[in-house]
Amino acid sequence: MPGVWRAAAYCSGAAVIFHSPRACAHVARSMDISAQYRALANGAAENLKSIPVVSSMLQEKHSIFGGADRLRACIEDVVNTYRPKCLIIANSCVAGVIGDDVEAVGKESEVKYDIPVLTVPCYGFLDGEYYQGYFAVAEQLAERFLHKQPKVENTALLIGDNGGPWG
Repeated sequence: MPGVWRAAAYCSGAAVIFHSPRACAHVARSMDISAQYRALANGAAENLKSIPVVSSMLQEKHSIFGGADRLRACIEDVVNTYRPKCLIIANSCVAGVIGDDVEAVGKESEVKYDIPVLTVPCYGFLDGEYYQGYFAVAEQLAERFLHKQPKVENTALLIGDNGGPWG
């Protein structure tokens, strides 16, 4: 899940929802703050323009009754509060265990709010490692928003360059 956040953290106009307990969003935000301190220690400029990361705040009762309605309410709150141009929903291991159909809720919300809603088919620790969520988001962003451009001699197009190899 933190990989999902890091892949989208500086995509202007987007918002990330963790369909998870509150602690999962806290972990991602802590990782982001730690990365900022490392960058500052290495002499980089401070960057405070990250997008919102919000948790649907799943609770014990959702593990029995499901959390899809909780996710719908969270999406509505994020849309009304932040007015995003795109939503990215990351699943947690809790959402994976209880079997919430996050993709269906995302498609429903895309129609309802008329904004792109990307759902990441990764479920926290159930899927292994950090980079799986990162690459899943990057792939979906590229498929959805990048379009083939004409070739221009003596130029290069950098996708996702965020300060070079240490960005």
